[in-house]
Amino acid sequence: MKGIQATERMLKGARLYMKKPMPIQAASIPQTFWVASLEGNHQGKEGDYLIKGIKGELYICDRSIFESSYELLNT
Repeated sequence: MKGIQATERMLKGARLYMKKPMPIQAASIPQTFWVASLEGNHQGKEGDYLIKGIKGELYICDRSIFESSYELLNT
């Protein structure tokens, strides 16, 4: 790999940012699954979420991370 390895120390003096509120499509998948991406294939566990990003890309989010980061919209 090219470049330098990222470390937490590189964040010293970093500013704080907040994600823009933007609706996403997501579903909890009840079985093991995988997603093909530009970085290769990634495997999701039972209960992980499949998310469709703002550019149409699909990616996996661990269930506990998803549930602490997102809330269901009432539409």
